[in-house]
Amino acid sequence: MLGKSHALSGGVGWLAGSALAAVAGHAPPAVAVVAGAAVSTGMALLPDLDHPESTVARTLGPLTRILAGAVSIGAASLRSASCRHCLTGRGRGGHRGITHTALGAVVLGLAVGVLCALTVPSVGLWVVGLSVWLAAHAALSSRTRARIGDMLLPGRFRRLGKGAHRFAAAVGAVLVAAVFVAAIQDKAGSWWWLGLAVFWGCLAHSLGDALTFSAVPLLWPARIRGCRWTPVGTPRWMRFRTGSPAETVVVWLMAAAGVGSVLLLGAVW
Repeated sequence: MLGKSHALSGGVGWLAGSALAAVAGHAPPAVAVVAGAAVSTGMALLPDLDHPESTVARTLGPLTRILAGAVSIGAASLRSASCRHCLTGRGRGGHRGITHTALGAVVLGLAVGVLCALTVPSVGLWVVGLSVWLAAHAALSSRTRARIGDMLLPGRFRRLGKGAHRFAAAVGAVLVAAVFVAAIQDKAGSWWWLGLAVFWGCLAHSLGDALTFSAVPLLWPARIRGCRWTPVGTPRWMRFRTGSPAETVVVWLMAAAGVGSVLLLGAVW
């Protein structure tokens, strides 16, 4: 799926879960709904850090591309070391490897949840800020982010060239994240539940890719047909290609579910 589709799935899934909890009589506080949705949206992009050309890999130009390259090499090495006998994934490198597994989502979610539970709220705020920064890259165009960046930069900085435009866009994304964090800072407490948002965002990404023809090794390290990295997904007749009209239909259905979740939350509150 495309980066924007992944981001939407993360945010909508958290809103839908919050709405169901509210209907069941366990309405979460507003800060948990808003911050959790932001974290799930941003973290739904994170698994593609194993691909140097992904949305998340382009957020900071060469810096994040290098990081994505390193993650891809590490994921490819793990694929080869943990299942030497099979050919599954050969030629794919590290893409759709360990970062696209349910276990990977669980481990990252647990790590974030423990850190947020054992430390002061600043860790949770950093998690929220990083997630909003990632979400801004998916939700806002480069031109929009550059216009926001111009609020802090002298003159029409983004018109001085391609490099200046990218810098202004990066500043704009940081500004969006900073404003969001500042708005919820006074409400920060023990945010252990951010681990749930991180887990869901990463898992939502993998579930989304499981709808495509490539599928994902969601159940690693369990062996399926003798291989730990066997891609699993929906029945082949239900799968679609990334960026196809079928994905557009899925996006509109998710958007409708998101609107319905917000309306339901408003009615319960």
